[in-house]
Amino acid sequence: MVLSRFWYPILSLALAVAVGVLYIAHSFYNRHTERWMNEALMADASAVALYLKDDARNRAAALLPVSLNPELREAVAKSSESDAVPKESRTKATGALDKALKDVAEDQRFTKVYLVDADGRLVAQWNSNDREDWNLGGHAVVADALAGWIRDDAWVVREEIMRVVARPVERDGGGEPIGAVIGLTAVDATFAQRVNQRTGASVAFYSLGVRRNFGAAPHSESDTASLSPGDFDVMQSDMKEASETKEYQEVGRTLVRRPRRDVGIVYTRVPGEAWDLGSGYIVARKVTLLESPADFFRAADQTDKDKVPTGLLIGVALGLGLLGILFTVIEHSMPLSTFRKNAQAFAAAKIDTFAPSKFRGAFKKIAADINDGVDKVAAKGGITRRAADLESVIGPLPAQPQMSAFAVPDAAPIDEKPKALPKPPPAPPPKPSTGGLDAPPAPPPAPPPPPKPSSAGMPAVVVPAAPLSVSGSLVTEEQVAPASSAAPSPADELVEWKAIYEEFLKMKKQCGESVEGLTFDRFKGTLERNKSALVSRHTCTSVKFTVYAKDGKAALRASPVK
Repeated sequence: MVLSRFWYPILSLALAVAVGVLYIAHSFYNRHTERWMNEALMADASAVALYLKDDARNRAAALLPVSLNPELREAVAKSSESDAVPKESRTKATGALDKALKDVAEDQRFTKVYLVDADGRLVAQWNSNDREDWNLGGHAVVADALAGWIRDDAWVVREEIMRVVARPVERDGGGEPIGAVIGLTAVDATFAQRVNQRTGASVAFYSLGVRRNFGAAPHSESDTASLSPGDFDVMQSDMKEASETKEYQEVGRTLVRRPRRDVGIVYTRVPGEAWDLGSGYIVARKVTLLESPADFFRAADQTDKDKVPTGLLIGVALGLGLLGILFTVIEHSMPLSTFRKNAQAFAAAKIDTFAPSKFRGAFKKIAADINDGVDKVAAKGGITRRAADLESVIGPLPAQPQMSAFAVPDAAPIDEKPKALPKPPPAPPPKPSTGGLDAPPAPPPAPPPPPKPSSAGMPAVVVPAAPLSVSGSLVTEEQVAPASSAAPSPADELVEWKAIYEEFLKMKKQCGESVEGLTFDRFKGTLERNKSALVSRHTCTSVKFTVYAKDGKAALRASPVK
């Protein structure tokens, strides 16, 4: 049952290996996914920061045509030379501002635009209804612009973040600035969406500790890694703790935080005046982590499933299954069928005993046990079963007993009867008494020794056949001793044995047997030991060895020589 039962440990091992691989893959996938998320979040935060700087430069460039408008510069110059902003300058500057802003590109349009004179007083405003006496000179970005610099900043206006760009307005001939134009862009949902489109980062802006706007790729039911506005709600409870971290206070950016197992967040402050008001932006990523190895099948999409070699797996499974069934039939079903047929014949009294030689494995022992049990039960009932045919129980018997070819039987061959010894002669009658005393009886004469047989009449010595390993060979036939001959000299015998050795090697090669390790010294030692045994037992002069083939194997036969 080795081959059929072989599949049980193989299947168990294969299942254990498969489960182990799944657990390793599960841990490997989650670990590398988290590492990828951390690296991607830091890259997203840097990408958003670069986009904000680039956007500020582009918007400052968009204000250049506005600051060079002749009517606008003339109105600002008159306001800067007056103690108060003239009404005429305000009206003229407002018209010039409306006209100049029409040429700004759509993606660079401002939410509000202010025009101030050299003292920071509001001269004109676009898309805004702020107080006309508002002075913006106190803001750092406006002061830098009035000093001749182009600056950007971030304000919080009515709890809303505003990106601010300011550039100076100069006279035609140069010199000190006579005013400044300030453009404000609201960081609303549209702005956040534009950041997402340009950087690929899911971003949300916050001010005063509250998330304001969100920008990310459209969320779909099939895309489990896409963020929705609800996923950013986890930051509300995490923001206060994040703002107290050392990295956030000193550098303005936190490390990757995990308010939820499948969501990572990085907080970054917006530089400028909004910094002190707790304003900034969040980049977030959502990843698909596996709770267990079985989640591989849930997380995989149809593309992943299409890459599985289904046909090959089915073929391997069917092939191994059929092979296992074949081994089961050979080692289990066929022996069981044979045993069943014998049991039915036994039940029908067609046979008296089971033949263990017909069975394999455990069935052989079962058949022997049944035979023993039946004998014991019959004996208890006083029934003596007839002797079973030995050949039907253990199979065909050899014509002669199995013995070593080099062993010498202790008795005469089984096909010869021992010769009867000659009868002793009758005892002579007692002599009559010659005196008063009877003479002691004469001892009976010793029987004559048996006649020594001549060499011509010596019975043949039969060496029965039996398997014997002679460096891997078998000796399987009998040989009758020839007539008496003179014993060969040691030199002649050695030459003869070398010839036998060469002939034996040749026969083994013809039979396809290996001759590795079969040296002449080993061969000669075997012949000497067996020659000594035969000579001492049969008082022969020598032993003749011959080579022949038996059952496809090289063999030797030994013949005692008188």
